[in-house]
Amino acid sequence: MGGSQGSKPEVPEELRIVLIGKTGAGKTSIMNTFLGRAAVTKRLFASDEAPCTTETAPFGNQRLVLADTLGLCHTSKSKEEVLSKLIASTFQFDSKQGPHVFLYVHSWEDGFTTHDVERVKVLRRIFGKEVMRYFFLLITRIDGDLSSEQRNQIRKFIKKVGFKTQKYCVINNRGDEKEKQKEELVKEINEMVENNKLRNYTKELFEHAQEVLRKQIQKSKTQRQMGAGDQHVATVAKALLSPVLPVDFVTLVLQANVWLATKFGDCLTK
Repeated sequence: MGGSQGSKPEVPEELRIVLIGKTGAGKTSIMNTFLGRAAVTKRLFASDEAPCTTETAPFGNQRLVLADTLGLCHTSKSKEEVLSKLIASTFQFDSKQGPHVFLYVHSWEDGFTTHDVERVKVLRRIFGKEVMRYFFLLITRIDGDLSSEQRNQIRKFIKKVGFKTQKYCVINNRGDEKEKQKEELVKEINEMVENNKLRNYTKELFEHAQEVLRKQIQKSKTQRQMGAGDQHVATVAKALLSPVLPVDFVTLVLQANVWLATKFGDCLTK
């Protein structure tokens, strides 16, 4: 799309954003920053059958529709349930169209670990390699300016996990820079969305990704059949996924989540 040099980028009137990240990364705080109030609390995730909470915030000439998902590495929910909630949240906006962007929120503690890299690769297996063009990295909890070493670590992380855009943003929910950082984040997201020709991540892309994953599972030596102890996981997954996915597809997705939780359990718990 584009247009002449110097023209403003084309942007969707409704910008759909799914916030993803490890528990404690700051997703809820970021969402509340855009809303301008503490509208979202962790208590909203108490219900097993609620995929996420979605809020709308005006921003310039756009409406930001923000979905705050359950944190990866959650301490009181099973890995399978967290993955099912994440998938359900992706299509909570619309029956066919998912978000314009998956905003991957990472809390800067000691940079990036092997588990951080593997966690994103699990998401790529779930949503397919094409999803990487919809991911944007947001770093939280950095005091002051990034050092050259920190910038280098971020570039290496982006390359390892396969995000298509090399750009990223930093937001500290404390300090005078917050408003400026928020504007910069939306600007960068809009540029990425324009590069994607304003397309959303779609259910068609997800179903193709799950078919690829199913074939990978069939070839894998890591297998685990669901047992009686998984009944709660299955019940919750069906309640979450049935409203957004074809009924016969829900079981396949649940089986995939069980396999992923078994094979990559460490990066989904640490």
